[in-house]
Amino acid sequence: MKAKGESRRPTRTKKHVLRLHIAGRDGKSRKALKNLKEICERDLPGEYKIEIVDVRKNPGAAKENNLIALPAVVRTLPAPIRKFIGTLSGKNGSLVRVDLTSDK
Repeated sequence: MKAKGESRRPTRTKKHVLRLHIAGRDGKSRKALKNLKEICERDLPGEYKIEIVDVRKNPGAAKENNLIALPAVVRTLPAPIRKFIGTLSGKNGSLVRVDLTSDK
C-alpha cells in the first residue's frame, strides 16, 4: 500500500549511459561528441544520457577506465560495460555496430 502523497509513477531514467572521455575541446573531441549525439538520436532517441569527462581536468578518469587512447566512449549502462575508441565516424556508424548498446 502506498503512503499518502507517495507517487505511483516511477521516476524516468535513461536506459543507456554513455561516458565520452576527451582531452580538451580539440577537433577529434568535438567530432566524437557530434557523432555520438547523432548516433544516439538515430538509434536511441530519448533513451540515452551522455556524460563528458575531460581527462585534462580529471586525469584519473582515464586510468580508472583503463583507457589508452582518446576520445573514448564507455557505455556504463546497461551492463556489461563496453568501450570504443575513436570519433565514431564512418559511413554506417551505429551504436549496435560498435557494441555500445545491448541487444534489443
